[in-house]
Amino acid sequence: MRNAWGLLLMLAAVFCFGWGAHGWHNAKNVLAANESAEKTRQAVTEITRKSGEALEAKIAELTTNETHTEREIRTEIIKPVFSNVCASDGYVRLFNESIDKAERTLSGKSADSMLGRPASPFRSDRQ
Repeated sequence: MRNAWGLLLMLAAVFCFGWGAHGWHNAKNVLAANESAEKTRQAVTEITRKSGEALEAKIAELTTNETHTEREIRTEIIKPVFSNVCASDGYVRLFNESIDKAERTLSGKSADSMLGRPASPFRSDRQ
């Protein structure tokens, strides 16, 4: 019986030692994982910081090189308005007629407009 108790005591001691070794092994793995995660976090933080600094520098460069465009409004005088009475009425009429003729020639419009109303397609006098 004494042998059995001794064997049982030895088995309990080996079990406790195994349990402790397993705990140490798990603690060592957790510690290694935490250290690896911390190194990864530091590397990502450093890369993010450098990327942010590069982005800020690029934005600052673009802001300093920004060109300001001013809108220019140009008016073109198509038909001149005579404010001074330096030309006779006949000359102004002749000038306006020549401008109208040049516009019709350039646009391809005919000089004669249709007189009256156009014929209706539903006339009763059609043959």
